[in-house]
Amino acid sequence: DLSNAGECKWTVLADPGDTISLVFTDFQIEDKHGSLEIEGSEPPSIW
Repeated sequence: DLSNAGECKWTVLADPGDTISLVFTDFQIEDKHGSLEIEGSEPPSIW
């Protein structure tokens, strides 16, 4: 459990040219308070 101001961050690193796939089999956030942000590479990758 996270507090009201809690934050959970994951950093996934890969070598240039490698591919990273994120697969969610179950995902739940709190109404009005939770969010998911995924940032890509520069330039942006295909999403």
